[in-house]
Amino acid sequence: MEHILVIDVGTSSLKAMLYNNSGGLLFRSSQEYHSEVFHNNRVEQSAFSWKDALLYTLTETGKFVHDKKIDVVAMSVTSQRASVIPVTREGEPLHKAIMWQDKRSVEQCNQLSQHLSLRDIYLRTGLRLNPYFSVPKMMWLKDNEPEIFSQTHKMLGVQDYVIYLLTNKFITDWTQACRTMLMNITSFKWDEDLLRHTGISVDLLPELVPPGSVAGPLTKEISELTGLPLGIPVIIAGGDQQCAALALNVLRPGDAEANTGTGSFAIAYSDQAQFDDECRTLCSAAAIPGKWIVEAGIFNSGSIHRWFREEFYPEGENVYDLMNEEAAQSPVGSNGVMLLPHFEGSAAPYWNPMAKGMFFNLSLATKRCDFTRSILEGIALEIKSNLSLIENLIGDISMVSVAGGLTTLELFNQIQSDAFNKIVIRYDNNEASSLGALMSAGVTIKIYTDYDAALKKISTTDPLVYHPDVVDVEKYAKLFIRKNALYQSMNQHGVYDLFKEVL
Repeated sequence: MEHILVIDVGTSSLKAMLYNNSGGLLFRSSQEYHSEVFHNNRVEQSAFSWKDALLYTLTETGKFVHDKKIDVVAMSVTSQRASVIPVTREGEPLHKAIMWQDKRSVEQCNQLSQHLSLRDIYLRTGLRLNPYFSVPKMMWLKDNEPEIFSQTHKMLGVQDYVIYLLTNKFITDWTQACRTMLMNITSFKWDEDLLRHTGISVDLLPELVPPGSVAGPLTKEISELTGLPLGIPVIIAGGDQQCAALALNVLRPGDAEANTGTGSFAIAYSDQAQFDDECRTLCSAAAIPGKWIVEAGIFNSGSIHRWFREEFYPEGENVYDLMNEEAAQSPVGSNGVMLLPHFEGSAAPYWNPMAKGMFFNLSLATKRCDFTRSILEGIALEIKSNLSLIENLIGDISMVSVAGGLTTLELFNQIQSDAFNKIVIRYDNNEASSLGALMSAGVTIKIYTDYDAALKKISTTDPLVYHPDVVDVEKYAKLFIRKNALYQSMNQHGVYDLFKEVL
């Protein structure tokens, strides 16, 4: 039986997961890390945190592979997107990674808007002009760190950096490049006009390849450090959300999913590039080469749940069980408490980098359980906004596949079904991104004939199915209207502008 080692580089941890070709997980090693969040809209992380986590997890895996005498036929890498690491010719980081949540580059976005309109950039790249994406961060380095910029050989994303560590090759794929705001979304090539207007030379960018490409063989150095066999083909599977879409059966028109990790993403399949009239959804390259996904994301969702756990619950192994039990004690609507999950600004549907998170409508009767439930409801209602935008483009969505850490909570899945007013499906293995990377690699090395065959092979159990409750659907429809009204009132009256700086 063939075995594939998947490296999944998330925002909170890096995981090495060894699968057989039926999707069975034989071994898992992970290491957590944290980004540094500053009050001036900056979010950074040491690139060495990924290197350390990579070597630790691969060494653990190497021991298991050696002891069990397992043959690893390929390594597949999937990763978070839209972070930037400037490196030397030898791959040494010159600056901490500027993370995808970072918003320091608002001025660079303003500069670019003087040359190309929001609509023009959107139709070229499938993206909005926003600090979330990579090229404004690259421009910030050029404008504010000229010495670092002058020494930079390549501007890498996190996946690209890990691929370099494994293969010594500077390579990126379409699913990652489409988040830089430099790749033309219809041609899958670097856009010459954007390169010219941003001042980022094509020489600063990695080689561009389709998702599922073999980046190169595992190097002798990594083999010796970890005990993994020399020369394993390393496959660049693609962005975490695109890979998750593969494992969540988003393989044909009408398929959709909602994946909730650090942030949340609503994603639907498309045979062609799709563009919203108001530029609210994103069009990205799919993990299936030559196909697209329509995407609407939320910057913070699971990270809010984690933050609340760390700040307001005692430490303990069963703390998430306690949170879920308490959330269930609060009724639909959280006794009036409402969350706006814009802790690090808003992506879709509002696209306001200055938006802030808030708990609204508190009283002296408010209990901790109300806060906890309001987090789940606030996230679900924000995802509903994004699914509605996508439906306007691709047509009706009857079922939504869900994945991510929060979907281990039964209550959250039922809230999603009620808030969306749709059947929600959760597959047995919650690691959708890594399973998608497994599928991608398996198709590349011809273990599976295509992605449908791959999904059938790895989906060995029936998924859990959640049906919307008629009574609660009506309640969430009212809460949805109130949530949007609350945001619009805050925004239209300039409340966010008053808090751009902490007094």
